[in-house]
Amino acid sequence: MNSNGLLGKHWFQVTMHFLLDVFLFCASCVLSANIAINYDDYTAAHVLEKYWMSFGLSAVVFSSCIYIAGLYTSQSLNKSAPRRFFLLNGCAVFSMLVLIGVAYTFTAHPLGRSFTAVNTGILIVFSFAHHAYLLHTLKTARERVAYIVTSSFDEGETHIFSDIGLKHLDFVGVVAGLGYQPTARHPMLGKVDDLADIIRDHRIDRVLVTGKSLNNASLSRQFCKLRYSGVTVMPLIILCEEIDQHVPLELISSEWLLNASGEPQLLYIRKVKRLFDIVTSSLGLVLSLPVLLLAMLLVKLTSKGPVLFYQNRSGRFGKPFSMIKLRTMCMDAEKAGAQWAQGGATGSRDPRVTRIGGILRRYRIDEIPQLWNVLKGEMSFVGPRPERPEMITEIAKQVPYYEERMMVQPGITGWAQVNYPYGASILDSRRKLEYDLYYLKHMSFFLDTFILLDTVRTVLFGGAKSRDRRMQAITMEKIEALRDSEAKPSELELGTA
Repeated sequence: MNSNGLLGKHWFQVTMHFLLDVFLFCASCVLSANIAINYDDYTAAHVLEKYWMSFGLSAVVFSSCIYIAGLYTSQSLNKSAPRRFFLLNGCAVFSMLVLIGVAYTFTAHPLGRSFTAVNTGILIVFSFAHHAYLLHTLKTARERVAYIVTSSFDEGETHIFSDIGLKHLDFVGVVAGLGYQPTARHPMLGKVDDLADIIRDHRIDRVLVTGKSLNNASLSRQFCKLRYSGVTVMPLIILCEEIDQHVPLELISSEWLLNASGEPQLLYIRKVKRLFDIVTSSLGLVLSLPVLLLAMLLVKLTSKGPVLFYQNRSGRFGKPFSMIKLRTMCMDAEKAGAQWAQGGATGSRDPRVTRIGGILRRYRIDEIPQLWNVLKGEMSFVGPRPERPEMITEIAKQVPYYEERMMVQPGITGWAQVNYPYGASILDSRRKLEYDLYYLKHMSFFLDTFILLDTVRTVLFGGAKSRDRRMQAITMEKIEALRDSEAKPSELELGTA
């Protein structure tokens, strides 16, 4: 399979399928308007002119429901056929109910029953056809991967690939370069000198390399020849970004950090993101006001002390600000000083959290007041979570590149928050940083939109859960063993690589 296809452009593919479902919803409305007109003086053209806004809004709701249901990504392969059938039906029926309500709100004229029935049927057929194709593509999209190793440290990086456990990739084996003799840990395919033959004989789609290999003049020429022959050559860290949407800290270099702050992201930060924040936070405050008032009442009735909790956090570039939350802990929760939130990824309950506070935290209701911080410009709607200054100092001593996450405005929700539960340790902070750094490099309007939809899923299902991949597979001991291995090249060697 061509490696520039489905696997190489995750968010592009998700966006295209999202927009295709929007189009299919609108197309079903057009067909239904021509098939089932039961208005006395209306033609199909009049119906479309009268209800076009209702059709468009409901189409976005339809695609959003499908995204929240998790049917656009490879993780949906875990869902059985009956469950996919049920989810698609549910999305179609719910979006049609939204269409009926929106149409009546905007026009004060209900849609006809025949139109609604025909439109629902056509929409279900269209969506089933689209997602049958998508499912087939996900199941058949496989790539064969080889890894070039030039030292034992390079070979150690293959642990990361193995621990990711990706369903679409077949790790064929390693190719030795610069005179290195790999161990018997992985299949040995041959030497770099025979790379073209190895790729042909083993049908390799991608060649993974290290920074040292890319900067070697003789190897670089071979890699360029491969790229012009249609074979993708890339570092492992880029593969993790493309397919797993995270950035392993042990693979990050200063060059990667410099490239991560690219012009497209800076343009989005300067021109669009603030407007996005103002619109979303304003709508959020209006729509969540009933929930917020009810939550404030419950906090007041079930615990002593103020309803709102103000805490000093570090914003962009470390600038301090006062973050607002609903109080979820008892009044003397930090009488001994700043502490980690207990439980975290283990799922156990923090004893300092009140009973109602646990519910508010699980469904992220306690963070609604932070919409005011967003309106004030102290936070963004989407971004890395703001941390306490004293915690940042402690974490930065043990987690490399941790302070990089403060280069952008902190957020209420973020890519780390929808992929990993509350952090309760240095290891959790390290894991979440891998997602934050990915977000810093790839932030865009569409990614922010999808993170908001992921947040809706998190709220509906009661909290983020670690993805079923390297979160549990890679232990801290393995990471440190890779970092501190005696076989790791010297700093001088790495600097000249």
